[in-house]
This record gives sequence, structure tokens and C-alpha cells, in this order.
Amino acid sequence: MKLRDIGEAGLIKWIEEELSSLKEKAVIGIGDDAAAVEVSPERLLLFTTDSLVEGVHFRWDYTSPYHVGWKGLAVNISDIAAMGGNPTCGVVSLCLSKDTEVSLIKEVYRGLKDIASLYRIDIAGGNIARSSVFVLTIMLLGEVRRGELLLRSGAKLGDLIYVTGELGSSAAGLTCLREANLKVPEEARRLLVRRHLMPSVRLKEGRKIAKGRFATAMIDLSDGLASDLLHLAEKSRVGALIYEDKIPISPFMEKLAEELGKSPLEWALYGGEDYELLFTVSPEKKEELEKLDISLSLIGRIVKRQEGVSLVKACGKRVRLRDKGYDHFRL
Repeated sequence: MKLRDIGEAGLIKWIEEELSSLKEKAVIGIGDDAAAVEVSPERLLLFTTDSLVEGVHFRWDYTSPYHVGWKGLAVNISDIAAMGGNPTCGVVSLCLSKDTEVSLIKEVYRGLKDIASLYRIDIAGGNIARSSVFVLTIMLLGEVRRGELLLRSGAKLGDLIYVTGELGSSAAGLTCLREANLKVPEEARRLLVRRHLMPSVRLKEGRKIAKGRFATAMIDLSDGLASDLLHLAEKSRVGALIYEDKIPISPFMEKLAEELGKSPLEWALYGGEDYELLFTVSPEKKEELEKLDISLSLIGRIVKRQEGVSLVKACGKRVRLRDKGYDHFRL
């Protein structure tokens, strides 16, 4: 049996089962956006890690070293935000070939330093190793009050489903980068490309949602709305119903999709790397939640598990959503 036979999800499931006996200190282990360990009766330590690999997550012909450094930390911050926490400190591992230009490394760290400074994150050290391709790996620590910790597993029947921001812009930005000759208005290109290279980090929003005890479950949108909603529904053992005409889409992204004959809905559902927050809320908290100074869209509701996870098209037809998110081993 090879990795392509079981896929990324199958491998993670095996690792989770194999290490299940080693969870004495972990409050939350494998299966959420970050792990959590108790450091006091009131506070939890969060930690997460992500890698950006040359040729897998980015290509140098359309990605600057500065943006690799920025995005490498941004995706980790998003994990901490999805748990309702605050990031505090990180360590950085670099894998480099001996022919790597020193100026490239300096630019990676300039991007990393800028976003770390913005969110008041200390970079405490790391590791360097030789490799045939560039790899940036960051492990980020955070903290959260026990009562404010948010997981993927708390959604309840009848809960409302919300997302922050707009969806699909990152996938549209990647298309702009890969197809440089596209006839796209400069303002639209700039905005969409920025959403891909320097994704918004919804840390402030995550903290407001956690502090106000609004959400019953939350996840960040790294794999796409469809895939991540399926993850949340599976962990919560519920079904979900979302509505096509409620999904927030950027007008710039919609126009680009129209020009290319692509579906903006497809980008929103399956494009991935938007790093917005998807969360569920009890109907009793709807009015109070919507008073917050946050860009929110109500896109659906939680239903019984046997109903599955579906999209209601504009015409009224229900369509079951599939997990077409990125899988490292099934390409």
C-alpha cells in the first residue's frame, strides 16, 4: 500500500490512532486547527505547525521570498485564531540548498518579521538544514482561556452557520499569478493577488467571537468552504445546509470568473486558502453577534447528520457537497 492509496486524511487518521495512548497532558490533540495543553486551571497553551514547500505550495516564478515569509506565519496565525486564541511565540525551520542566495533568505525573514511585528509575535529560534528544495516550517504557540477555547466539534442541531469576509479570492489570485496575460483591471488583479500571497488573518474576529462566547464550533478555511464545512460537520456529528445566494463573493472575483468562463461558486467552495473563519452560532445569539464590528455572512444552518452536508442552489435544488480539498498524496 502506498500513500496515494490512503491519502492525507487516511494517514492522519492512522497517526491519530497510533499515538492515541500518548495524550495524558493534551486537552486537544490531532483533529483540530491546533493542539491544546493545560498550563493552569484557567489557561491553555495552543500550538500548531505548517510548512511551505517550494514546488508544492508555491513557485518562485510568481511568489516573492517576502510573501513566502509572510504567508508562512499567516497560515499558522489563522489556526490559532480558529481556536479563539492569541499567538505568542514561534520557531522557524528552514531547509535550504547550498546554492540559495543569501538575499532570498533575508527577504523571507523580512516578510516573516513584518507580520510577526504586526501581531506582536516573538520569533524565539529554530533550525536550519540542507535540502534540495526550499522548505519553510513554522511552529507557533498561542494561549486561550479554557472557557473561550473553540473546537470543530461543538455544532448543534439548529445552529446558524456564518463565515467572515469573502470566499474564493485566493484561488482567483492564484489564477492571476499563473496566467500573467489575463486581461484583468489592475485594481482587481492587485486585490486578488494580495488575497493569495498575503491572506487576511482573522485574529481580531476570532478573539471577539471567543470572548463573547458566540460560537459553538469554529474552523479556518484553508481547504475551501465545502471541505472545511465537511470537516466541522464530521467532528460535530451533524449535517449542514448552506445557500448559494448567501455565500459572500468578491465582485472582482466574480468578474474574473465571468471573463474566464469559470464558476465563482466553484472557487468559493473548493478554491481554498481563504483563511476566513467558518463557525456555528445558536439562534439565540444571532442578534447580539451581528452587532459586532465584524464582516459576517449568514450562509446556512446545522441539520440532522443523516441529511448530510448540502448546498441549496439558487434554483432551489439541493446538491451534496464533496470533499475536493487539497490532498498532498492524491494529485
